[in-house]
Amino acid sequence: MFNSTKHVLIFFLLSSLVITVLVYWPGLNGPFLLDDYLNVVQAYVGELDISRIYYVATHNESGILGRPASMVSFIFSGLVHGPDPWGYKFHNLIIHLANGLLVYLLIFRVLSRLAPKTDQKQHMIVAGLTSLMWLLHPLMVSTVLYVVQRMAQLSALFTLASLLIYLELRERTFKKPWSFYVLGYAVFPLIVLLAVFSKENGALIPVYILAIEFIVFRARFNDAVTRRRIAVFLAIFVLIPLVGGSLYLVTHFERFTNYALREFTLPERLMTELHVIVAYLKMILLPRLSDMTLFHDYFPVTRQLDWSTGILFLLLIAAISAVFFWRKKAPVAAFAIAWFIVSHLLESTFLSLEIMFEHRNYLAAMGPLLAVVYYAANVPGYPKVMYYNVIFLVMIVFLCFVRVQEWTARESIFQVAIAEHPDSYRAQTEMATLQYRAGNLEAAIAHLEVVKQLRRNDFGPVIHQAVFLCGSGNDLSPWFEDAEEKARQYPVTTYSLTALDNMAVVLGNGDCPELDGQTILRLVEIAKAQPDNQTHENYIGFLEKIEGQIYLIQGDARKGMGLLLSAYNHTGMVRILANMAEILLSVDRLDEAEQIIGYMEGINEESGGVETALLIPLREQLEQARTGGPSIE
Repeated sequence: MFNSTKHVLIFFLLSSLVITVLVYWPGLNGPFLLDDYLNVVQAYVGELDISRIYYVATHNESGILGRPASMVSFIFSGLVHGPDPWGYKFHNLIIHLANGLLVYLLIFRVLSRLAPKTDQKQHMIVAGLTSLMWLLHPLMVSTVLYVVQRMAQLSALFTLASLLIYLELRERTFKKPWSFYVLGYAVFPLIVLLAVFSKENGALIPVYILAIEFIVFRARFNDAVTRRRIAVFLAIFVLIPLVGGSLYLVTHFERFTNYALREFTLPERLMTELHVIVAYLKMILLPRLSDMTLFHDYFPVTRQLDWSTGILFLLLIAAISAVFFWRKKAPVAAFAIAWFIVSHLLESTFLSLEIMFEHRNYLAAMGPLLAVVYYAANVPGYPKVMYYNVIFLVMIVFLCFVRVQEWTARESIFQVAIAEHPDSYRAQTEMATLQYRAGNLEAAIAHLEVVKQLRRNDFGPVIHQAVFLCGSGNDLSPWFEDAEEKARQYPVTTYSLTALDNMAVVLGNGDCPELDGQTILRLVEIAKAQPDNQTHENYIGFLEKIEGQIYLIQGDARKGMGLLLSAYNHTGMVRILANMAEILLSVDRLDEAEQIIGYMEGINEESGGVETALLIPLREQLEQARTGGPSIE
């Protein structure tokens, strides 16, 4: 079977398609979760409407670039399979299989350089086992079956493809110069752009190339022509992006390190990430399902430099040093270490992101797995150690199968998360919402009581409870008094803003007779006056959005419109103007609604028509209201 690369590829493809599909297939029936609703469900396009497709592709708020390539892929999934999550997860699985093939090809290609004394058959076995372990590792479940993480998958897909293109440029002798330039100067930059526009991790491609050049090729060239071509290529696509990116980072450092609304500082994050990296490695090399969960918000923040953090820092320095010292003596180990470190440079360092997520290891896991498989297969004098790889593969397949069963239903995901990690406020919050929708109010409130203990500085769970209690006849004033006290002392969070927005919606729908708008307005004013909140334009804008909506609902159009316009100026979100127009239409303020729609049309014209999909239904509703058409709800 292993007589040729062709046979090994056939074996790998069959094993990938059969084993991985069989293991993952039950999980395709699982639900949408968390960020799926904002990025996928609300972005669903049911028919081939160009204006709507253009709008969805250009209006995602994930990352600084909006990730349009990922959004187009979501649109495609919706058009092909409809709004059901099965189709989206099915496409995620296809991308995962494609990535497994690219992982195989990349490892096979670099091993021929890293371990030239090992025969090709051994390279095929190592590459095949590593890629299968990568495909079937239980850590990948939360990326493959969490629809929105297609962003990470697609970025990985195009990153791997770009690196394979670089290897082709580096190793192949091009008889016709134009073929080199087409591949290197047309195809390569296109793939890089797709990677970056899928998720910003694609910006690490130049760093990966630098690591490959340093460790795999060690600046050795077949001939002078190749040296000149590659030198120019590296200058354009590696040196210039790295220098330009570094300058942009230095000049915009505060934008990327704004920790005003985080519960930790930059030094605390950096210290904590040392412990997080160890946790990642443990999950990759010593996988236990109890360590793996959708929610890692329970992970403790390191507040001061203790002895364990100091040791981990020294180990990190040692690992980086090993890349330099082992690139000749143990090049596979050097490559594996460098791959893991480079993969975590963006999401596990200084950026003001949340502490820990499993999908950050989607590409990174390839490094440690390669090291394990390669060195287990090459222990001098102990050939039977090779069987460790088979045992490890069987174990992770079983663990992956078990974890996929957990991901078939929302209830099991949250129940397991709470059972294993009761300190996860997100797991408790999601279970509370699940219980509330099932009619179990008492259980929902009990879960939020746990959240209140876990989030003592956050008024989010307090307002969340108040939303659940609307219509129950309870006096809600104690809840708002508690929320006001917290709002005076601490900055708002995404959770508190979401809960407050939900309360405003419930109030606007007339579903909370126990509450009046003035109570919410008072809480918003207190939050706006909190010093830390005033440093964050988007949060101030969101508070003003809530405030403006309530004034509009109460009939004060002038004040409500003024606040919503201010919210738009703070955030730049045209959707806020659309919400204003919808509210004005719902209360028959047609002249004011037409004024806002006209303002939006001016913005749309200036932006090249990107807001057309928002404007069309608003204009139709206005015309219906003017002509006595169907009533507006």
